[in-house]
Amino acid sequence: MAKLKSTLMVGALAITLAGCQTVATQQSAQQSPTEPVQVLESEPVLVQRTEPKVKPEWDEAPIKSVLLELEKDPKKADLWEITRNNMRLNHNLDKKVVQQHIDWYVEHDKYLNRLTGRASRYYHFVLHEVIKRGMPAEIALIPAVESSYDPFAKSPAKASGAWQFMPATGDHFGLKRNWWYDGRRDIVASTHAALDYLEYLHDYLDGDWLLAMAAYNAGEGTVGRAVKRNKKAGKPTDFWNLKLPRETRHYVPKILAISEVFKNPDKHGLALAPLADKPYFEIVDTGGQIDLSRAAELSGVELDEIYKLNAGFSQWATDPEGPHQLLVPVDNAARFKTELASLAPSDRINWARYEVKPGDSLSVIAKRFNTNISTIQTSNDLKSSLIRVGQSLLIPSALVDASQYRLSDTQRRTASIRKSAPAGSKKILHTVKSGDSLWKIAKIYGVDHKSIARWNNFGISKTLKIGERLAIFKADAQASSTAQYLVRKGDNLSVIAQRHNISVQQLLKWNDISIDTLLMPGQPLRVKQPEQG
Repeated sequence: MAKLKSTLMVGALAITLAGCQTVATQQSAQQSPTEPVQVLESEPVLVQRTEPKVKPEWDEAPIKSVLLELEKDPKKADLWEITRNNMRLNHNLDKKVVQQHIDWYVEHDKYLNRLTGRASRYYHFVLHEVIKRGMPAEIALIPAVESSYDPFAKSPAKASGAWQFMPATGDHFGLKRNWWYDGRRDIVASTHAALDYLEYLHDYLDGDWLLAMAAYNAGEGTVGRAVKRNKKAGKPTDFWNLKLPRETRHYVPKILAISEVFKNPDKHGLALAPLADKPYFEIVDTGGQIDLSRAAELSGVELDEIYKLNAGFSQWATDPEGPHQLLVPVDNAARFKTELASLAPSDRINWARYEVKPGDSLSVIAKRFNTNISTIQTSNDLKSSLIRVGQSLLIPSALVDASQYRLSDTQRRTASIRKSAPAGSKKILHTVKSGDSLWKIAKIYGVDHKSIARWNNFGISKTLKIGERLAIFKADAQASSTAQYLVRKGDNLSVIAQRHNISVQQLLKWNDISIDTLLMPGQPLRVKQPEQG
């Protein structure tokens, strides 16, 4: 995650940089990688084991155009080959920690399959931006470690997007944030910002890419101070000799490990389905605000796909103040441009005329029409929040039912509330009351406040609203024979294994985790052998 801390002067510019934690998957960076909490789709089989040695048979992919070019011309370069040809870093295979993470990736080919399937929408753009800047191709795999290439990934610490920018860092690098839009989730804007940041860190740390990646994770100040300490003590100042936070000591090896797996899949008993060196999306100028369901209709693209390509847009429409552009699949771009050019301005979004009733306020009306106060004020040239009964307001509203915008902020939040409790736990819906805080609610239910944030898909500093419902998951005391256990504060692998009369090795095997996994309160673990069949 990219986060700014301590004050540094660069020319006339003051930059603040801070330590961070890779928690896009809601877990610490020292953990073996896990996919984000929300799995958005069933991905094609892009990674398979080659043992026993049989020819892989790839499932039909939803992203057909990516693979089609290679079916037509098998000799055409694919993105993985381009990645290998542009890798320049020493993967330090002699380091035990790198080998540990390589082993984890190799053992979890299903995870790699989900990762590559999700990345296939964005990887052509990211890789070519990296190469265009003369950076090593390994940099293009940082989002794999940060977020499993999920632009919707969000951590309890408020990091967001494929590159996991913290709010302050995103603000510094020009990533706009408001009710309508979050540039940290915009794959184009966030990639430019992340590469700008990494280039700066590379230059600041004397051209050392491993230190630059470490600083992207732990903060420039943390790495800079570690370098100074070693210099003063007459010790080497490379990454492997610095005293850095444990999460960072695993973060960089993870990037090297996944790079090595993609560089030499055959060596590790894996086969990668090739991805054609062809852009997946095209950037189309929309000329103004447009309902995303209208954009889907005009382009002939599923609404969910519009959201996955344009994850920066948080609501049912693009931001009225821009950016006025949408990413659409290359094969649909021409149709979208043609249809958009003939679209009447009044058909871009739906407008509702509303007469103010007794008891109304702008906040009540905004909630009713799934919009915000600022938009109503702008649309009606209101200078304040004062309105009068009988006053007529023109309000932009969604074209279709809110439930159709499945990947908007509101609907993703609703989905997190509605999700079922894991086996061995029960779900409690808590309605926020006056005076409530995450800390108070956590204490009431005997859970960790960070877990509540993770379960409900928001950051730990979120201001709770009276009447808001929160999902709480607690261990079910009546389910003593359950196959799953929710981690409690103070637990470790040994304690949990002893409590359930199993070995630590069984715990690791049944949960696909490694010995150095950092457990988090509320995390479900399987404590009985999975049933066969």
